[in-house]
Amino acid sequence: MPRRIVPRAKRSGKMYFIASKVSGNMGLKEITEIVFTNAESYKEIATLILEWIKIKSDRENRGYPRWVTTQELSDYINERLKRRRRSAAYTVIKDYLLPLGILEYRTSESKYVISRDFSGALKRLADAYTKWTA
Repeated sequence: MPRRIVPRAKRSGKMYFIASKVSGNMGLKEITEIVFTNAESYKEIATLILEWIKIKSDRENRGYPRWVTTQELSDYINERLKRRRRSAAYTVIKDYLLPLGILEYRTSESKYVISRDFSGALKRLADAYTKWTA
């Protein structure tokens, strides 16, 4: 007899989501809820950093893509997250936001840019899955 399938409230691990709850109108908090399923502090830090980059770039009319300099981001992290969460902020950037393609670091310009590589990777993943199921 097969095991009874019961939906669970939460799972550990990364990128856990219920497909029917994913929508095209999700905000940043809902997106980070999927990316950082069980890491509350990382979810909060990622949301703070990404929202701040968007707001700062818009306020200063920097255009698209939205960006901040490394010094501006460093100052914001020191001011907003203080000493005890500073290393967690850099861990989120280095281990999640950059590799996932949510942020891009441009060394020559010394700035962080909100990237669309994340959405492109998810589209390629969807295409690969569709081909595999065919």
